[in-house]
Amino acid sequence: MAVDTISTPEIDPENKPTAAKKKKNKTTTAGRVAFLIHSYIGLKLSIIFCIVLLSGSLAVFHEEIDWLIYSEKRVEPQPERLNSGELLDILQARFPESGLSSFYTAFDRERSAATALKSTAGGGFTVVHINPYSGEYNGETDFLTVGNFISILHTNLFLPLVGRAFVNFFGVLCLVGLVTGLIAYRRFWRHFFTLPRYRGVKFHRFLADLHKFIGLWSLWFVLIIGISGSWWFYHNPLVLYKLAPQIVEQPPIEPGLSRQDVKALGTTTPTRLTSAQIVSAVQNFDPDFQVSILTPPGHSGMLYSVRGTKRDLLTSHFDSTYFVNPFTGEVMASRLMENASIGQRFDKAMDPLHYGTFGNSGWSDLLVKTIWFIFGLAMTALSISGTIIFYKRARSAASQLKRTSMPEGKKRLLKMWYIIRPWGGPMSGFKYLNWAFVIVMCIGINIGFKLQSEGTSSGGFHYTQQTVGEWNVGLQVVLGLLEKDLHPIAPGRRTNVNAFVEGDFSKIKFIYVDFKKPRSMRAPGFVIHGVTGNLAAHVRVPKKLQDDAKLWITIEDWQGNFHQTAWPLMPDGVNTIDKRATALN
Repeated sequence: MAVDTISTPEIDPENKPTAAKKKKNKTTTAGRVAFLIHSYIGLKLSIIFCIVLLSGSLAVFHEEIDWLIYSEKRVEPQPERLNSGELLDILQARFPESGLSSFYTAFDRERSAATALKSTAGGGFTVVHINPYSGEYNGETDFLTVGNFISILHTNLFLPLVGRAFVNFFGVLCLVGLVTGLIAYRRFWRHFFTLPRYRGVKFHRFLADLHKFIGLWSLWFVLIIGISGSWWFYHNPLVLYKLAPQIVEQPPIEPGLSRQDVKALGTTTPTRLTSAQIVSAVQNFDPDFQVSILTPPGHSGMLYSVRGTKRDLLTSHFDSTYFVNPFTGEVMASRLMENASIGQRFDKAMDPLHYGTFGNSGWSDLLVKTIWFIFGLAMTALSISGTIIFYKRARSAASQLKRTSMPEGKKRLLKMWYIIRPWGGPMSGFKYLNWAFVIVMCIGINIGFKLQSEGTSSGGFHYTQQTVGEWNVGLQVVLGLLEKDLHPIAPGRRTNVNAFVEGDFSKIKFIYVDFKKPRSMRAPGFVIHGVTGNLAAHVRVPKKLQDDAKLWITIEDWQGNFHQTAWPLMPDGVNTIDKRATALN
């Protein structure tokens, strides 16, 4: 925050300090050390820092940006809304061969359409829109809209594997920059109303004053962004990779139907309730609950997830959940923020505080987001101005070469060397790190747009279609969406197994997958779950794999019969094909 803030100590003309003493004072004071740290973290990753800050500022309005650009997202408000579950039923009837998931009701956006993710044949997604007042189908858009692109860019920079952790790290840098800036800016509390000097001063001096002025008035905002980002960094990567203990009590795993519950459904294909009936059951159970997201069960043992809010302070609109039996409509469990612990409430408060989404709806929501947008741009300006100031100083130091007596050609070469040398210059070797991340980010963006058009079909290992019982099944193993071109099978770590099933899916009770032949039908492997076109299991690869290891699939039907088949785990060019190699060729 503070640049050019280290002043020299007052000198008593009767007792002048020696040059060595002045040098020592300059290099050892707390303010000097804080200034060096502050300048260092703001400069070395300045390019990525600016991208993170600017995308974060725009991401505050990502919904509004899409609303302005895409007519499919706009509706005229009416006095009454339809049952949100009925809207999902209408969409599902319109697309009987496609799976719909994560239905967003837009209950807090009176001029916005409700939306659902529709799975494509290749494993990707599109977004379908429906008028929440009339039930009229509004159309379909790509998943990677302008607003979603900005939001994802800020969340993980389209970087595979490390993207979220890397962005979270900038929250730590914001917090460190805030503390060091205040230490470096002596008696900062006196300067809140000290306007930047602009008459008769050099440009870099004006920038330094402006940097300090904006920094002081942005203290509260930088503190919020720094704390929330640092909190997320603690969880990802530190807690995620077991580098730090979990300090917030985690809720138990999502409830499901027991074996007895599933067995009680009988040996004929049971009928699930409609989404409209599920929503009505929740609203009858809790009339104050406002439904935000509907997630149908991914397999026969899962419950219907109805997420929403009861307007709890500093929580998102989807932090509270009711779990409903999809066959009977019974509300079997809940995860309500009104019952959460202090630590859990603190954890959930980070998201609305970070993005400024706690204004709920209407003008209050727009006002809070506008404030967050303005101060987000202010933080971006801090990063840019700090970088310019440092470069100005570096240029000033380099200009001293002009006063030397060496030949002009040698001076030019020396100045160029000061810029490109990996350990020197304002950014030193970090300039290569910045540009390397930009290049990887551009590659990730390209992969993101490819995923939008073709899903994961061009990546991972593909297992050719086989007949299993009365169904035709093909599988794919892929590390992740952005990681579809990486090797999908690494001993000891998790990977994704996608299933493509042809036939009457309602006759299937469970589908299991494993990297070894099941020893017992009581534990046939990992359960594949999801919706049509997006069926998958997140499976841990064994630490030791045999050379002839196979990928096994087991289908259990409602009559209690089990059907099995297997493929060679590693590519053989016939039954198991490395699509990554095909894509490269």
